[in-house]
Amino acid sequence: MPDHLVSVGRFRPEAMRRVRQTREEEIRKIRRVDEEEKAEERKLKGDKEKKEKREALLKSMSAEEQRKYLEKEREKDMRRSQKRKTMKA
Repeated sequence: MPDHLVSVGRFRPEAMRRVRQTREEEIRKIRRVDEEEKAEERKLKGDKEKKEKREALLKSMSAEEQRKYLEKEREKDMRRSQKRKTMKA
């Protein structure tokens, strides 16, 4: 409707400029939301693939290897959390 009015009607240049500016602003908002959704989907897909890869790796290991692997993972997480605490403090 606004596009039809703009193309058919005769408006002052200020009004035309405002309509064009509003349209471009709304288009930018829509694109931003779309990009955020796509980024979230990519992140979820990456997390899912990482989890599946980890599960497959753990399935192929013996019980002792799994225990060692999980212990190393816990130690890595602890180091990361310690780094974060020191960075914040």
